[in-house]
Amino acid sequence: MIGNDGKPVARAAVLAAISVYNSEARGSVAFAAIPRSLVTILDHLAVGKTTYVKGQDGQLQITRGKDRKVVGR
Repeated sequence: MIGNDGKPVARAAVLAAISVYNSEARGSVAFAAIPRSLVTILDHLAVGKTTYVKGQDGQLQITRGKDRKVVGR
């Protein structure tokens, strides 16, 4: 995954961005710091589905639960 600055994003940063995605409003400053490609992936992830995102230091499994929250492992 490539961040907004054009550099690869580490797994820990992707997990932090997912927690911001779940907790912040879309217009907040913290939400604006999430990589746009990750927001697109998370927006199109259906309930009960899983996808994988490759970080700088490995692959990360992302799942959207029935409560509409996104969880990364």
